[in-house]
Amino acid sequence: MPPLRPRTERGHFCHPRQQYGHSELGAPLLYFPAQSGNPHGMVMAGTHGDEVAAVVALSCALRALPPGRLRHHVILAVNPDGCQLGLRANARGVDLNRNFATGNWQGIESVYRWNSVAEERDVRLSTGSEAGSEAETQALCQLIEQLQPAWIVTIHEPLACVEDPEGSALGQWLATRMQLPLVENVGYPTPGSFGTWCAERKLPCITVEFPPVSPDAASEDYLDVLVQLLSRKE
Repeated sequence: MPPLRPRTERGHFCHPRQQYGHSELGAPLLYFPAQSGNPHGMVMAGTHGDEVAAVVALSCALRALPPGRLRHHVILAVNPDGCQLGLRANARGVDLNRNFATGNWQGIESVYRWNSVAEERDVRLSTGSEAGSEAETQALCQLIEQLQPAWIVTIHEPLACVEDPEGSALGQWLATRMQLPLVENVGYPTPGSFGTWCAERKLPCITVEFPPVSPDAASEDYLDVLVQLLSRKE
């Protein structure tokens, strides 16, 4: 574990941030660039705006790192409009994780569970007017093309697993440290997903799915492993 900022100093960010675009409602799309090490990976959360625990836990880990210790790029909120509005979708009602320009993108409705205790997936969302139609999707793809990260970890909830089709050392490390099962897929089709977009580009992508957990619990249970991930030497 790297040395951390004192808890009293973690109420704000000490790391520089850069803007890589605008959301549908005009919110800045921000990322925190890596400050040391090479090659760099990328860790991101907030693709679904209702997955608050992932955003808070990643933010806490980032704020716990002292200046100069961030070795990988970080995006806290891929979907800032959804985070502000409490929506899974973006402000246009599009599920961003079904909007990427993949070979299997489908212009049909996406469905999801109202919450983690709902018995079935029956809440409908758009997948976009066309593949890659959304401002947030386009900006993220352009940023990745620009930064060329060696790998990406994207944090979601609440399926309680680590999805890594390659079974990589990093995926195994995350699963062990988080005490979550390592799986090859989440068990249902995800056309137009970010993970598929990465796979088509041979970009290693690991999806961490927190269990149904509060932001407080996530920031307590996963702080150490997220701090280690952000400062991990490759």
